[in-house]
Amino acid sequence: MPSIHTDILILGSGFGGSLLALILARAGKSVAMVDRSQHPRFAIGESSTPLADRTLAQMATRYSLPELRPLCHWGSWKRAYPNLMCGKKRGFTYFDQTVAEDLRPDNFDGRRLLVSASVDDENSDTHWLRSDVDQFVFQLAQSSGVTTFQNCRYLLSQQQDQWTIEGQADSQEVRITAAFLIDATGSANGVLTFLNVADQTHLLKTNSRSLFAHFANATTCERLLQQHSIDVQPFPYHCDDAAVHQVMSDGWMWQLRYDDDSLSAGFMIDQRSGDQQASSAFASPTDEWNSRIQASPFLSRQFAKARIVRPETGLQSTRRIQRLAEKAAGQNWAAITNTVGFIDPLHSTGIAHTLFSVSRLADILTGTSDLAIREQRLQDYSDSLINEIRCIDELVEGCYEAIPSFRLWCLWGMLYFAAATSMEQQPGDGLTDVSFLQTNDEPFRAMLNEARQRLSVARHADPSSRTAAEDDFARWLQAAIEPWNKVGLFDDSVNNLYFKTAAPANSW
Repeated sequence: MPSIHTDILILGSGFGGSLLALILARAGKSVAMVDRSQHPRFAIGESSTPLADRTLAQMATRYSLPELRPLCHWGSWKRAYPNLMCGKKRGFTYFDQTVAEDLRPDNFDGRRLLVSASVDDENSDTHWLRSDVDQFVFQLAQSSGVTTFQNCRYLLSQQQDQWTIEGQADSQEVRITAAFLIDATGSANGVLTFLNVADQTHLLKTNSRSLFAHFANATTCERLLQQHSIDVQPFPYHCDDAAVHQVMSDGWMWQLRYDDDSLSAGFMIDQRSGDQQASSAFASPTDEWNSRIQASPFLSRQFAKARIVRPETGLQSTRRIQRLAEKAAGQNWAAITNTVGFIDPLHSTGIAHTLFSVSRLADILTGTSDLAIREQRLQDYSDSLINEIRCIDELVEGCYEAIPSFRLWCLWGMLYFAAATSMEQQPGDGLTDVSFLQTNDEPFRAMLNEARQRLSVARHADPSSRTAAEDDFARWLQAAIEPWNKVGLFDDSVNNLYFKTAAPANSW
């Protein structure tokens, strides 16, 4: 059996693992990357944000990755890689589907929220068709000298300061040793499981499950609104060029449209109280999907002719998707964001946070050779990453608490937009040197904690006083987020159609 020794061994080859392998290889490190599956493959976690785009641009400059720079905007992506599938994301769109009543001109103003993220199509964020993008970055890593193995069945072992995997990849015997190991296996938690790193999922507040696929022939929201004589001209962007959120009575639905007009769509179902309708109540995922679609007149019309196009296995149904590990790194190992923990697709934090994680690890592993300094930096990395995941949990769980009040949902969402846009407005190149979404900003976290308590009061107010309670919460929240409100959130004059929230164009 031939034996390969590398500086760094990476388990998992999604875009995070492949990007880290690419950076390290171009920095002169010997890198091997091993995956139990192969590319191309279906994956979700598809929606970028200005924070993701800005971070990727900074990484492309810092680590000499000119091939990745076009992926930072829809316009440059389409020119450079027209065959690499993506979708245009100009902002965040929310529609109220909490009641079995269709959207109409006489009820529409209070049942929608549009928040711009990009100033125009050229500078637009994107939806990533992950099977395409992951394979693209994987192939870049291969061409840069990373030794790769797919469809690999292996056993992991550790002896003193050395990691070893032994197994077989496509009938080829594989033995790899390395001084440092990266876990990029996502929910498989390869290294974390091997090391018996404690699970801390019980500390998380969000508790949701998912039902999803990619569809063809799903009607656009804009067309459906126009069919009901709703004026879409005042919108800051075409409402489907966005991460569309259909807010339901027990969760929400995401809709991400690609340039081939296919649609990534999935329900996120709240399980916090344990009394929501469980998947076991349905004969199959298809039965549950159909039941949820038929509960909304709007969705019934939208998906009347839709058919699944990805993945080949059809609808995907999950149990609780949240997870959190106690540690993200040790003396000779580290894990990237999606392996350490995951909360929910809400707020589209996944791509940006993964890029933060990869950039930080790349800096550590290409930095000082002093092992004591590196070990301390790895500890800091671990502490920061876990704290950030818990902050995302707080930002997400409040939206679930707000349901079924669409107004409270929108109010709580302003906390995310305040955190994100205040970061987007920061000048300079050291974006990943600061905490993600203001996690280490103690006044922000204190305000977030008080906001959650006040939200619960408003959410559970007596029906006769609920409107007044929501008004009180709105007034308090508007004042409370003022230090982080750089873009005019809570401007009543815009009628929940935000233009000025877009990230500055070409600011990096």
